Amino acid sequence: MPASDQTHLFPRFSDQEYVRRYGAVRDAMEAQDLDAILIFGVRGSSEVHYLSNYLPQSPCWLIFPRQGDTTCFIHFFNHQPCAKAQSILSDIRWYGPSPIPTLVQEIQRRDLTKRRMGLVSMRSMSYGHVMELKRLLPETEFVEFGPSFNQIRRVRSEEELVYLRRSGFLTDLACVALEQRLRPGMNEQEILSVVYNAYLKHGGDPGIHFIATTRMDEPDRFVPWQRTTERILETGSVVITELTVSYWGYSTQIHRPFAVGREPSALYRKLFDVALKCYENVKNICRPGVTSEQLIAATAVIEENGFTTYDSVFHGEAGKLPELGTRSAAHPLEPWTLIENMVHVIQPNPITRDYKAGLQLGAAVLVKPGGGEPLHNFPFKFPVCGQSQ
Repeated sequence: MPASDQTHLFPRFSDQEYVRRYGAVRDAMEAQDLDAILIFGVRGSSEVHYLSNYLPQSPCWLIFPRQGDTTCFIHFFNHQPCAKAQSILSDIRWYGPSPIPTLVQEIQRRDLTKRRMGLVSMRSMSYGHVMELKRLLPETEFVEFGPSFNQIRRVRSEEELVYLRRSGFLTDLACVALEQRLRPGMNEQEILSVVYNAYLKHGGDPGIHFIATTRMDEPDRFVPWQRTTERILETGSVVITELTVSYWGYSTQIHRPFAVGREPSALYRKLFDVALKCYENVKNICRPGVTSEQLIAATAVIEENGFTTYDSVFHGEAGKLPELGTRSAAHPLEPWTLIENMVHVIQPNPITRDYKAGLQLGAAVLVKPGGGEPLHNFPFKFPVCGQSQ
């Protein structure tokens, strides 16, 4: 295949950033006596991207040795040119009809068959793939390395924060567009189109776009839905949202309600005020050393005002790690301690106890000694959209 310099086509971090990442991961490997790690990824996986700058579109595997060069094996032969233009790696290959025989051949070529190899992550790999690896490489000791790897990733560098702030900006654009364009007569699919059109031309990648609409005087939807319907906005409707827009593998999340045609009802205004108070309470304690128990205690204002919740109030990457709610929430207490430069999402979602009315309000924040630093600039307000002039 002809070689050409296409490294300028996609965002990429500095050489120094990758030296930092590779050093941190290899130090952790040395501490656990691992000669290599094998990383599995699917579409959008952060783990493969972290060491390669390749954003997977389909299943892929990364062999990362403690010494030597890294190789990425991808699912589709015809994806190689674009993958090579994205990645910092010089060795990207097609794994053929099935990944495991190809991976085994490469592991044997590297003389890693009698070594310890970490898997990232055994929890996400299929049972069949793990069993086939063990069958074909009986002398290789495979161990779980996912938690150690992800602990390194979760503390963000200054270069990563630039990308996260860009994600916050792109997500804000979606909220600005909704405030400007929501009006009676639109259906939910048209609302979704407004969200997409706000950021695609600015280099954003779609994340979750959860939207629900209901009438404030007769509510029947209390959390954002994962699929849109043909429901049509009326004067007196409310739009509740949970929106993520990614920038080159880095994602933030914002939650805002929008009133349509008239001011929020008294109930929805109270829901908003309680959600905002909860958000501020949690944000103010997003400091290094704060624990899950302290974060949950900061959500008490929701239940003190007679509401409950249906979603987590605080979460990390991909909605997990950890996923914490209020005292009475379905979510269990997961042990967690905040570290400076972690990024988490605060998303209070007070709802009525009859499960009819509710909203979500929140943002991604950066853990700092003075409390959470929001990664978004869209105001914490309850916009009224589409009022007749």
